[in-house]
Amino acid sequence: MAKDPAPRLPRWLPWASGLLLILVGCAGAGGSAAVTPPVPAGQVRIWFYRAWEPSESLNLANVEVNGAFFGSVANGGAFYRDIPPGRYHIAPVSFVPNSRQDTNVELAPGQQLYVKIVSLSAWGSSNTASKNIDRDAFWAWVMPPQVAQGEITRDRSGI
Repeated sequence: MAKDPAPRLPRWLPWASGLLLILVGCAGAGGSAAVTPPVPAGQVRIWFYRAWEPSESLNLANVEVNGAFFGSVANGGAFYRDIPPGRYHIAPVSFVPNSRQDTNVELAPGQQLYVKIVSLSAWGSSNTASKNIDRDAFWAWVMPPQVAQGEITRDRSGI
């Protein structure tokens, strides 16, 4: 029987290599924040975000701006859109809508607005003898930039 002339790698080397790749990937994901481009000239930026709340609805929160669909934000998620300056009516879609869930804003060129979408699933609940029903109820809160940026960064980094 002929002996294999190629040297054999240690059995642990593929495992160690895989572990190293996983660690490098994890370090890259949580260690650096994504760079957001500046607000385009003559535009405003509206951020929508939801703080991670595992006890609240995991459904997407749909947001309307001036009566038209603007986007959806997940529990723990965030998104932004650049739009022309002006007056905007921001309203999250809720099972039990009321005027205190909405907000009106006036935005000047270059401005960034942070809107936190807050949920309270118990607001749209009903208990009958035969079933328990929870419906999504969302509120739009304008937040100070420092608070919103901290919450968005925390939820994105998983800390």
